[in-house]
Amino acid sequence: MGSEKMVKGAVVNGYLKFVKKKWGVVGLQEAAKYAGIDENPRDGEWVPATTATKVLEWIRDNKGMKYVEDAGRYASTDLGVFTYIVASFMSIEKFIRRAQETYRTLFNYGEFVIEPTDTGAAITIKDARYPEPSCNAWKGALEGIMQVTRTKGEVRMIDADSPEDCKYEMIWK
Repeated sequence: MGSEKMVKGAVVNGYLKFVKKKWGVVGLQEAAKYAGIDENPRDGEWVPATTATKVLEWIRDNKGMKYVEDAGRYASTDLGVFTYIVASFMSIEKFIRRAQETYRTLFNYGEFVIEPTDTGAAITIKDARYPEPSCNAWKGALEGIMQVTRTKGEVRMIDADSPEDCKYEMIWK
């Protein structure tokens, strides 16, 4: 694996499931071809992060940036019925901590940093800007976390301290 940025196949598959649901088999085939894959990777298999990025680029270039956020939201809410029900009883704080732990199992790079604020939390995903559409997908994923925990509020992208990072303000209080 070396120092190459890698993600678990589940990340790629979450985006591809969104593409198929939104634009059917034709969209799925086009996105997969653009990403350079013939078939979906296994969920637990490490694949180059560029594969996930290529799917996001396909969405951005062919459908628009709004759908990149939708893909991130879909990937974070596609939990299965049981997990969704359990998540709906968790506090947003606890679920964000769970997301922080999950990040380490899905990505071999970067870090998911949580800083509590008076109005919610500041979230920095270090080394995640790989490239530009990734930050938009993360915004959607964080909105999805609010959705599954039934938390009213909003997620705002804010300027990160480093050009490689994505940073957000999650407001729910």
